[in-house]
Amino acid sequence: MNKVNKLKVIVGVLFGFMVILVVLLVYAKTIYTKNIDTSAATNSAADQSPGSASQQGGNSDSEGTVDLKLYFYDADDYDNPKEVTTVKVAKKLYQEDITGAINEVLAATPLKINKAVLNGKLITVDLSKEIALKFNSGSAGGITYTNILAMTVLNLPDIEEMEVTVDGTAGIEADHFSFNGKFIKDDQGKKYKFIESDKLSKELDF
Repeated sequence: MNKVNKLKVIVGVLFGFMVILVVLLVYAKTIYTKNIDTSAATNSAADQSPGSASQQGGNSDSEGTVDLKLYFYDADDYDNPKEVTTVKVAKKLYQEDITGAINEVLAATPLKINKAVLNGKLITVDLSKEIALKFNSGSAGGITYTNILAMTVLNLPDIEEMEVTVDGTAGIEADHFSFNGKFIKDDQGKKYKFIESDKLSKELDF
């Protein structure tokens, strides 16, 4: 074989290698691109899936609880709360057992309710005689406990008016408090007014 033929053979072999190399590169690029697309699609589906851990945590915070306010008062200032704290309550509890939800908010105070009944924007709260007696522990106690109960309950979602009964009896009053009327929240929810009933009150039996 002369030199010219040898050169042709070498060139042919090199050309063949180049073709094979190009084919391999194209194949590798195709596989790589396909893998990236598959990975991106998988990640996107995971992010949008309702069952993803991050989304479930967000739902738990935003949809699983409701923020309620507890208003603390003391004898130093009857008109303004000493402290307002946020209490997270399970939304299911608030929707299905508002009595339990209110007691959960009041847990940091000496107050507790027997029952709460909603009628539109009016809520009727029933106290036990034992709890009602706390409202009669001096003028300071009467105003302080009334403020705590009224402001905390009136600032529940969609509540504008409150009536208070004692062991199911309406119109109860004593020396230092009166439940013979209706508590009404102002437009800003920062104050309330008490509208006395024109019905005869009933004295708390000590």
